[in-house]
Amino acid sequence: MKALLLCASHNDLGLIRALRKLGYEIIVTGNLPGLPGEKYVDKYIQADYSDKELILKIANDEKIDAICQCCNDFGVYTAAYVAEKMHLPGYDSYETTLILHNKDKFKKFAKDYNITTPIASSFSNEGDALQYIEKLNYPIIIKPTDASAGNGICRADTKEEAIHGIQGAFDKSRAGRIVIEPFITGTQHGFCTFLINQKVVACSSNNEYSFLNPYRVEIDTFPADNYNDVKDTLIEQIERIAMILHLKDGIFHLQYIVQNNKPYIIEVMRRILGNMYSIPASLLNGVDWDYWETRAKCGLSCEHFPRPTQQEGFFAYKTLLGKQNGTIKSIQLPEKYQKFLIRSYLLKKEGDIITRYQSEPVGFLFFMFSSLEEMKRILIEEYDDTIVTTL
Repeated sequence: MKALLLCASHNDLGLIRALRKLGYEIIVTGNLPGLPGEKYVDKYIQADYSDKELILKIANDEKIDAICQCCNDFGVYTAAYVAEKMHLPGYDSYETTLILHNKDKFKKFAKDYNITTPIASSFSNEGDALQYIEKLNYPIIIKPTDASAGNGICRADTKEEAIHGIQGAFDKSRAGRIVIEPFITGTQHGFCTFLINQKVVACSSNNEYSFLNPYRVEIDTFPADNYNDVKDTLIEQIERIAMILHLKDGIFHLQYIVQNNKPYIIEVMRRILGNMYSIPASLLNGVDWDYWETRAKCGLSCEHFPRPTQQEGFFAYKTLLGKQNGTIKSIQLPEKYQKFLIRSYLLKKEGDIITRYQSEPVGFLFFMFSSLEEMKRILIEEYDDTIVTTL
């Protein structure tokens, strides 16, 4: 059996492991040769996985039996498109995929079906957006509809900041569309679930913290502080979305902000998460998220998915970022981390170059703690930004 995986980045390593475990011959595509997972696959084809027609041709030429999306929204679009054209199982329709992974389309869907999310206005013309901000109350937040990892997102407290934010968001949007919505203050969290027959069978929850870049998650702590207060509401909304859109089995992840004890969904996605999220998530509830997501996307049965599951323990990851562009001088972990560190994964080393310091990870650290208080003290209250130094 042949499976086409759309990228082999550090975030896709779990998918490669799962495909190997399932016995697939693995073909991988990507723009850049030499990504971490490439050495573990059977064939690499240099190709832009966001080019859905090119990937469809490769899939047909290689006579694949399954396609596996990567940890990127553009990979999700392409995988759904190819699956639909080739009648492969495991994916929502291409139109449904666009609804869930484009902020403007999801906002419209949420409004139509009473899903709790900040009300947003979408624009495909910069002039219309600039005219719209004349009548707004501030602060607002401006986002490209199709970017990830915080790219192009901007909070604006004044009209002047909004003008700059609109220009930046359009620059980052491949589709040339942005959304503008009220800025909601509150705590930000993640809620990763697995759907089987449009029902949630497992959850992993976390708090999200951003320090060096306010729109790129840098630290996640597991579980979320407010999990018991919001889980029923969020599960009800997820299952309603799943029923309306006839969603297939697999991961359904959302980010939410809690304001005045009410969760507001700010983004949803159907893929594995970045920052190697599945490592602490799997430790939290014993679910191998990469393996089961791979089974689902390959159209294999998930009837033996482990259940019931529960969240136990206190886990976290920390993304290592530089504080400025330049050559990495040193990567030194503080002594206080050693007691809690269970795994690390470095993408860069001393002497490597950082060109986009606010969004370019140097590596990831994974932790296990004995209590919530201990976890928050070490990672949040005593936050350390001196690990990566540059020249």
